[in-house]
Amino acid sequence: MKSKILVDYEPYMCSVALLEDGVLEEFYVEDRNTELITGDIYKGRVVNVLPGLSSAFVDIGKRKNGFLAASDMLENRTALFRSGQLPTKLDVSEGDYVLVQAVKEPTETKGARLSSNLSIPGRYIVFMPTVDFIGVSNKIADEATREKLTELLTSNRPMPGCGLIARTAAKDAPRSDIIDEIHYFFKLYTSILDKFNSTEGVDRLFTDGDLIFRSVRDLFNSTVDEIVCNSRAVAMQLKKYLSENLASAVKVTVVEDKDVLKKYKVLGEVEKLLQPKIELKSGGNIVIDYTEALTVIDVNSAKFTGETDREKTVFETNCEAAKEIARQLRLRNVGGMVVIDFIDMQDPLHNEEVVEVLRKEASLDRIRTRVLPMTELGLVQMTRKKTGKEIQSQLLRKCSECHGAAYVQAPNFLLRKIKAQLIDVFADSAVTAAVVSVNPEIFDLLCSGDWQVRCAKSARVYLVPDKTLANNSFKISARTEQVLSLPSNAYLLA
Repeated sequence: MKSKILVDYEPYMCSVALLEDGVLEEFYVEDRNTELITGDIYKGRVVNVLPGLSSAFVDIGKRKNGFLAASDMLENRTALFRSGQLPTKLDVSEGDYVLVQAVKEPTETKGARLSSNLSIPGRYIVFMPTVDFIGVSNKIADEATREKLTELLTSNRPMPGCGLIARTAAKDAPRSDIIDEIHYFFKLYTSILDKFNSTEGVDRLFTDGDLIFRSVRDLFNSTVDEIVCNSRAVAMQLKKYLSENLASAVKVTVVEDKDVLKKYKVLGEVEKLLQPKIELKSGGNIVIDYTEALTVIDVNSAKFTGETDREKTVFETNCEAAKEIARQLRLRNVGGMVVIDFIDMQDPLHNEEVVEVLRKEASLDRIRTRVLPMTELGLVQMTRKKTGKEIQSQLLRKCSECHGAAYVQAPNFLLRKIKAQLIDVFADSAVTAAVVSVNPEIFDLLCSGDWQVRCAKSARVYLVPDKTLANNSFKISARTEQVLSLPSNAYLLA
């Protein structure tokens, strides 16, 4: 398998794509005018303790205060988990300064989620100075390799009680490179503590870097044979970064005369990621809907009729859908709870096999996932750790007309609202007429229908098209004069 990393750099946004044998497998985008703070470490000040919620709000210098829960305030999380004695109260007071890391981006209504259990990812390891844990990536399946890496990490702990996790790239890495990275992170952590003690007030002590270098660090492996970039300046920085940090001489190609995303057909694939329906090669499809609490995915056979055996047709569709669902979750960076409604199957063994296909495909994800068995209703529940923002929230904006509902109001209901407001307008006996301005599309519908809006004797209602108004909007102007000045396209509605 050959892989390419595409780097698209623009003054207003940048994106990174991973292609495996020409197929888009991962895609990340970042608005250069929007600050992302996940992974950053701060000296924060506790501004409010909430005993009832076992949590606190912490000022980290952002527009909204961050949220710190009791379970994220542990010095030795692993030992307490094993004993089942998780704290129910925060051992902090208002005004205290705390060392915290942002683990979830803030939203329009909530501040960032914070944790005192620091986790700093590198090329070969994840360094966790406050968590007593030694682990190896689940993607390293060979037991001998896992034992070898576990022994290496255990014998090279830079301080008692700290945690280390070997990442997938550590599998083929020289022993000395892994040890050097451990020492590097220990020095980094020491410098963070020094800054915490010397800094007055709230401050950012560490940042995980920008999208391009962070993504190249995480995506780069032995299968990557080329990095293609549309900026010569960024390409030079990448070459330096690769030689200094990853000890790699991989080919870095500059493509300035063509659109790098369009050249490799990524732009069209990204457009598809913004659509709720994904067509499967067999003719079936999956539909992804986002809610406040979870993501819901529906699997449909659609055009796929298969052979004469319905069970086989449904099973094949579900297996294909399971593979595509795991890919879509990666590409869209969907996090949190996910519920999948597969097509009903009669054979329990088929149910188990479909779940196993989903579990196998999800295991390829760099982000931690968990897949539960299928329920009696044919639903599969799974979780995927939230990291950064979903691609939809970065590339889409709420519709100014429907306000995020994905629908506009039907003319019948809009006219009903107009009538209700006209009753209030004509309650004033001095008002003899009203001019109602609506969107031209609504104007045409109302003019061609049998609408009754008479609200008072001798009252006149005129309809006027206004292209500046949205389909959901209207304006009413009350008139008291006997002679009205109206546009030539005004229509007497009542």
